[in-house]
Amino acid sequence: MHTTLPCGCQQTGQRPAAGVRMRRPGLAQRGQALVLGLVFTMCTGLIVLMLFNSSLLTITKSNLQNAADAGAYSAAVLQARDANFSAYTNRAMIANQVAVAQFVSLKSYFQDAERTHTRTNSFLHDSVYRLLPSAAPIWDLAKKVPIPAAKSAMDSLAPTAVKALDLLIAAMDNAQQIHHLGTAAEMMFVANDVVTKNDPEAKVTTSAFMLGDGAFRVTNWANNATKRFKANDASKEADRFADAVVHDDSQDGFTRNRISAPAPFWASTVKPYLCPLAVSTFTTFAYYHGGGTNLSANKRRWMGLDATMGGGFATCTWLVPCFPTGLCPVTVTVPFPDIGTSAPFVGGHGGAMAGSVGGGYAGEWKGYKNNAFSSWGYGFALTSPASVPALYRFYAAGPGSTLDSSGGLQDHYRDVADPTNASKKPKNQSAAENGGAFPVTLEVERPGASLRTSTELLPDASQLKLDKSLKGNTMRALASGHAYFYRPLSDNLSQFTRNGWQRGDSRTEYQNQFSPYWQARLTDTSAVEVTASIGAQ
Repeated sequence: MHTTLPCGCQQTGQRPAAGVRMRRPGLAQRGQALVLGLVFTMCTGLIVLMLFNSSLLTITKSNLQNAADAGAYSAAVLQARDANFSAYTNRAMIANQVAVAQFVSLKSYFQDAERTHTRTNSFLHDSVYRLLPSAAPIWDLAKKVPIPAAKSAMDSLAPTAVKALDLLIAAMDNAQQIHHLGTAAEMMFVANDVVTKNDPEAKVTTSAFMLGDGAFRVTNWANNATKRFKANDASKEADRFADAVVHDDSQDGFTRNRISAPAPFWASTVKPYLCPLAVSTFTTFAYYHGGGTNLSANKRRWMGLDATMGGGFATCTWLVPCFPTGLCPVTVTVPFPDIGTSAPFVGGHGGAMAGSVGGGYAGEWKGYKNNAFSSWGYGFALTSPASVPALYRFYAAGPGSTLDSSGGLQDHYRDVADPTNASKKPKNQSAAENGGAFPVTLEVERPGASLRTSTELLPDASQLKLDKSLKGNTMRALASGHAYFYRPLSDNLSQFTRNGWQRGDSRTEYQNQFSPYWQARLTDTSAVEVTASIGAQ
């Protein structure tokens, strides 16, 4: 009799022999999934390691590129700062030169004014001439103006002030040179410091770029982007600086042409007892003043000249019998000049000078060729009603002792290279044309050992490591930056064209180091440097 068991075995009435184990169906397939799971896990781990490596390399490369960009931009900022420093100091030197000219003007002006004031209070002017007018309140008021005290103060102040200003100008000239050379010397080191601060594991490649291409480009910028020019010789560059000093926007009208003076006058009827029975009387006395200050032709002296001459007359008109009308007017006019007690004995004069001594006014009626027209002839004093004392001062008395023998335009200033060469003017107002010819390129590197990839995380698991594929086991990045000149008329960047840069005087301003409008930007790295970087790896 057979019995079917739940397991599918048949019971035959016989038991299995002792020690024999029954096998159930399916037990032979157990454990096969584990092998598949292990294979899958290994594949997944490799994929994870690959993703980990690629993600880490991408992030690190991005950070390294950002560090390179920051370093290149910092180098460009240093270029722009140096250009702006030169622009500010050039403007300061111009302003101080104008101040020197003003002190020369004041010294000459008050010397002439003091002499005029002295004549006004002389016996002839104040006693005799004063007997003529019926009323002269302005004459009496002007006599009380403390001109001698002002002249004395200016005599004491002017030499000290001019010497101090000339020393300051010379210091600015030296500061430009020191700042420029210091910027060139520190540029790569500052860039490297910026790179390290952005990525502590990175640095500028020492051999290929800091001491190679980068150093070459910095030297090229230092020697060729800007130049140190003479400011007081016969060169076009010196004329460029002198033109800025004597320009109408720099000098004031008092320096160029001072046509007024603190002098008294009167215009009145004649006192009755001087013209008895007269039907009309009139008397006047006034001063004419002319003066100006010029830069000398050799740009090494400021020369001021002032002259004042007065004059007046008195008239008395009577009616006298005549034929056939019966009565006719008869007028008697008595002129009286501005007489002094010293040469030229008519009128007065003043003069001053700052700069090289010797030669007096040297016959320079105009001085520097581009002095303002209004200053020619020293404010037209040499051709004015005060020409007699002015010519005496010009040819005989001279300007007097110099306020500072080192005066005049100082030795140097800094500007863009070859600024007077019309053929080298930028084609347009783009950044590349206006300063962009001197970019600085950095190659930044980071050692592969600093990257925590699988190679470093699993140094002994040779079967599970993935190579970073970094040539020379170093990651590198390139970046370039430069300074450029940009003076916008508005915030509309679409005006970055020649027409958009046109100023209010209808002129287009190109790159220069008189206006502090230099900025920094990143630019494309040249193919030559990319090739050089790849070849050096």
